[in-house]
Amino acid sequence: MRLAVALALTIGIGFAQQADDMSGTWRLNVEKSSWGKHPKPTNATVTIQHHEPSFEYAGKVGMGQGTETADQRSFQFNGTIDGKEYPVTGSQGQGTAMVKRVDARTIESQMKGPDGKVMETARTAISADGKQLTRSIKGVGPNGEVSWTEVYDRQ
Repeated sequence: MRLAVALALTIGIGFAQQADDMSGTWRLNVEKSSWGKHPKPTNATVTIQHHEPSFEYAGKVGMGQGTETADQRSFQFNGTIDGKEYPVTGSQGQGTAMVKRVDARTIESQMKGPDGKVMETARTAISADGKQLTRSIKGVGPNGEVSWTEVYDRQ
């Protein structure tokens, strides 16, 4: 039993030390991304400060830029990669988000609205060369569930 606990702690500590750093400014590559039924944004920029397990994530998404229906959305999360819920704020309102580690290059997140209902789940992975971030997302909106994949390039 002690050996199993010691091994689990050793693997957990080594795992945290080996986690790839996602810090940086990331710009959405709209054309490399796939949108399905999700509305296609015109642009997005995400800034990440990642010092395992600390994780800060903020960004802006432009929808319909240059039209009368232009919409600029923003969001911010400041928490830890530990599976616990932390506040998330943005132009769409407040809620909570939790982030947990899957492997050295991948995290999973879940965002809930102010009513506690899950609005979005995402799996985010950084490429082996650290130049690309890919987010596979499932969201729940007024028209039901939608899935899409966002590809970001490091700036």
